[in-house]
Amino acid sequence: MTQHLGNVFRYQLQPEGYENLEDAGSTVPTGTYHIGTVAGAEVGVWEAEPGLIGGVTDEEVFVVLEGRAEVTFDDTRETIQIGPGDVVRLNRGQRNTWRTIERLRKVSIWSASDS
Repeated sequence: MTQHLGNVFRYQLQPEGYENLEDAGSTVPTGTYHIGTVAGAEVGVWEAEPGLIGGVTDEEVFVVLEGRAEVTFDDTRETIQIGPGDVVRLNRGQRNTWRTIERLRKVSIWSASDS
């Protein structure tokens, strides 16, 4: 068994899409790759093309590898600017919007919500 989980720039991401909040009926292309589970937490890569999307967070820590975005949290109205090298913590249940400015890729470690 190897301890090397892979290279986050070489994973073939599975296409997804989020509702584009600026253009009803269209989606913002995103992609994801689930690397695995470590000590009960999920590890993965996520990427988003430019656009405005919204969602609700799980408990998560991520590192931006490339690209730029603005993330606004509905509960606090705080907006953060993120880019390469930034480490961000998200709290479970926070509603937010992401304005991706340049195609963004991040590697995340998260605890999925209990359904």
